Amino acid sequence: MTPEVEIAIAELKQVFAEHKIDVDPEDQGGAYVVVHDLGIGERYTPSQTWVGFTINFQYPRSDVYPHFIDPDIHRFDGAGFGQGISGPINWHNRNAIQISRRSNHWNPTHDTAAIKLLKVLEWIRKQ
Repeated sequence: MTPEVEIAIAELKQVFAEHKIDVDPEDQGGAYVVVHDLGIGERYTPSQTWVGFTINFQYPRSDVYPHFIDPDIHRFDGAGFGQGISGPINWHNRNAIQISRRSNHWNPTHDTAAIKLLKVLEWIRKQ
């Protein structure tokens, strides 16, 4: 992994210290990351999920996008997910639902993988 990716993982482990985090290096210097048991709100059943994403070798100059959650997640009211959520698909040998929240104005001096995950979680909770 590149030094920048290692720094991102260290920050994730600090911000999400109460959660198990799996890290699998990828061949170009990035990493596949899965953060477990994250709360996504009472609108979903179950209300907790793992969230996975790839931090690619170009980080921090590139967005951390897309994110993935457990394919067994459903809306409590039975409605569909709506725009920005699709699947199931295969991500890193896992069945998953894809969360598409691109950061069009990603700023490598400010934005981080941890900040992006917090924003994605907040967005999911509001859907």
